[in-house]
Amino acid sequence: MIDTEILVVGGGPVGLTLAGELGWRGTGCMLLEERTAPTAHPKATLLGARSMELFRRWGITDQIYARALPQDARYAITFSTRLAGHELYRLASPSIRETIERPPEIMARHRELQWSPYAKTQIGQQALEPVLWDFAAAQPAVALRHGWRLLSFVEAADGVIAQAEELASGRTQAIHARYLVACDGGGSPIRRSLGIRMNGRGRMRANVSFYFRSQEFLRVHDRGLGNLYFVMAPDSFGVFTAIDGVELWNFQHYFLDPARETQDVDAAAILHRAMGRPFAFELLGTTHWHHHQSVARRWRSAGGRIFLAGDAAHLFAPTGGVGMNTGIGDAVDLAWKLDGVVRGWGGTALLDSYEAERKPVAWRNSVISANNSDKIDAVMDETPGCIDHDGPEGDAARACIRSRLRWMARQFSSAGTHLGHRYVDSPVIASDGSPEPPDDPSMLVPSTWPGMRAPHAFLGPDTTSGGPSTLDWFGQGWVLCHGAGVPGALLEALRAAGLPVRAQPVPEGLRALFERPFVLVRPDGHVAWRGDAAPHDPAGLAELVRGQTGHNPTG
Repeated sequence: MIDTEILVVGGGPVGLTLAGELGWRGTGCMLLEERTAPTAHPKATLLGARSMELFRRWGITDQIYARALPQDARYAITFSTRLAGHELYRLASPSIRETIERPPEIMARHRELQWSPYAKTQIGQQALEPVLWDFAAAQPAVALRHGWRLLSFVEAADGVIAQAEELASGRTQAIHARYLVACDGGGSPIRRSLGIRMNGRGRMRANVSFYFRSQEFLRVHDRGLGNLYFVMAPDSFGVFTAIDGVELWNFQHYFLDPARETQDVDAAAILHRAMGRPFAFELLGTTHWHHHQSVARRWRSAGGRIFLAGDAAHLFAPTGGVGMNTGIGDAVDLAWKLDGVVRGWGGTALLDSYEAERKPVAWRNSVISANNSDKIDAVMDETPGCIDHDGPEGDAARACIRSRLRWMARQFSSAGTHLGHRYVDSPVIASDGSPEPPDDPSMLVPSTWPGMRAPHAFLGPDTTSGGPSTLDWFGQGWVLCHGAGVPGALLEALRAAGLPVRAQPVPEGLRALFERPFVLVRPDGHVAWRGDAAPHDPAGLAELVRGQTGHNPTG
């Protein structure tokens, strides 16, 4: 039998992020994944600003950009009758280069760039996974076992005993881990073995995706290079997605009838009909799937040694691009807490707080995604069959649908969804009783309200995305941000409790942004406490934020 601190089952983006985060912190873990290569299908295609901020701490954003859409490609979302037919509506977001360089005219046009060094980054899962894989493999504390399958597990008082099989040889290995994390997908065998059911709307409707290669794709239509191309003709509802912006593309074909089966489909007929004319392509893969809005009832086993993360804990509709990003947030949240417990400064409530914090985020994000899907479906369902006809009838139909598209397309302004989640009623966050800032999917109100992400601001004249930011203060340990004076008693109490913490002076010009003279920020960049003065019970606050007590010592 071999021993590891944490056993991670599943090597998709969430499992690799969890392993990478643990390894980056120096905590040992082993990852089991049946595949021996990254996924071949770009199941997810968008990294939100918060995920990019988290990967910034690792120093891998340049590698992500290198595998994303070309840096000069504008992030255009178009709506057309058919892709080579009538264009109905268009939205534009900044390109990667514009996001990096942030010229004044772009900053004025796209307010989301005020709130983060990053915006949306279009990258297929098949291109992201190798970046995360390479980072995790480079961490000495991480053991990646690709080509291995979990056979069984038993939860014990001191951990989990698992049996794993190497698929190529058939040999088996017993593994003892203090904790096991299920990152094994929406059908999670681990979740099912634990008897944990899913709540929510469940399956919403069927879809089929065609992943294909085509050198002709951009030449057949006149929409230019964008990231999403919606097709509104009733016989071809769906969206083309740019995977590499050169020759790799994906088409999600939507069936509004929830009873419709997707097995008997003709890829060429569907793709040519959606395009509006024939074009040459090589089909690389076909995937049958469903929209979902599902969240696991529990995220932890009864014995407390097994956790769910990513798709094992929640399933989303893809409308909004928050499913994978929510899973990445799960992984980072759980990793620093497991690291704290393994190192001895984290208490039992720290692990309890994982579900208390992340499950409400999953509900919030999955409902936002489902609502987005409902709005798209409603507009598609209202689209008349004459939408692509020439002449007065078609002109009138297109004018009518354009107004509906403008209403529906507001969902693509989603900076608040990605950056504005907050942890309310967490057992390890000290509430100060102040009003909660607005939670608006389209915008962010930066705040140090306890539970929110600490705000971003550039620290010098370099305001390109790689310029020094307040975000760079946070990551490995705890940070006590302060104004004119250091609350020495609190700093001493935190250190006495074992927390790896340092003091960080806030430049005078940024003190209004931080709202209070003293702000304690956790290793994940979320605010644990803030105050106008040091707490009356510094030791009690230290015990609360590290998960050793359930009372609020700040009064």
